[in-house]
Amino acid sequence: MHGLLIIGHGSLLAASGATMLRLAARLRERGVAALAEAGFLNYSQPDLAQATARLVEQGATEISVLPYFLIDGYFVQVTLRQQVEQIASHYPSVAFNLAPAFGEHPALAQLVQKRADQAWPAREYDQAGLLILVHGSPQPASNAPIQAVAERVRQATPWAKVQVCFMDLNEPSIPDALDALIEQGLEQIVAVPYFIQFGSHVREDLPELIQAGRERHAHAQIVLAQHLDYDELLIDVLTDRAAERRSING
Repeated sequence: MHGLLIIGHGSLLAASGATMLRLAARLRERGVAALAEAGFLNYSQPDLAQATARLVEQGATEISVLPYFLIDGYFVQVTLRQQVEQIASHYPSVAFNLAPAFGEHPALAQLVQKRADQAWPAREYDQAGLLILVHGSPQPASNAPIQAVAERVRQATPWAKVQVCFMDLNEPSIPDALDALIEQGLEQIVAVPYFIQFGSHVREDLPELIQAGRERHAHAQIVLAQHLDYDELLIDVLTDRAAERRSING
């Protein structure tokens, strides 16, 4: 019996993992797999070992681990893989697979556009800028899928400007990107947090950065959208990534 196991980073905020649990339930309801659970690498419960045990207790003979991460960064390539390999050693009769991260799946561009439209339905695209707010990675190449998502948004919708910007580690920074759009004459800005969990960055850091931008540019209209959060589009992402799973033994 095939089981899916969504694994995210985890957070000290108790509610941050609720979306993953809801997505696991929807995967079961849509019949993507007979079994589906969610777990976390850090802080939150259940952890990887506990979530795996749940699937095995329900009769799973094959488990596909779905990284709940936007990019294949260090946590996916190293930390998660090592932990899955360790867990698998305790279940020799169960086949373990690891799927890729979300990457540049087309549904992500649709979700970015959806969040922007929900935040400001009446704005005029040809006079507005879209900022995609990203955490950043110590491996700049890991951000390539996000740039690809931004390009899909550019091609689909006539924004005057679509710009990826970063909290840390990469350029341009969020303040610099916001200031640059204003300097280009765009006074309608929608900022979409490119985050899938409701952690401290989404709850505190990003609102503070955007509020500081509003104070610098009082004449402009700057709207902060909802982060990616739960959406049925993510079911499409997870379903497709599950189909791309590979055995952890190569």
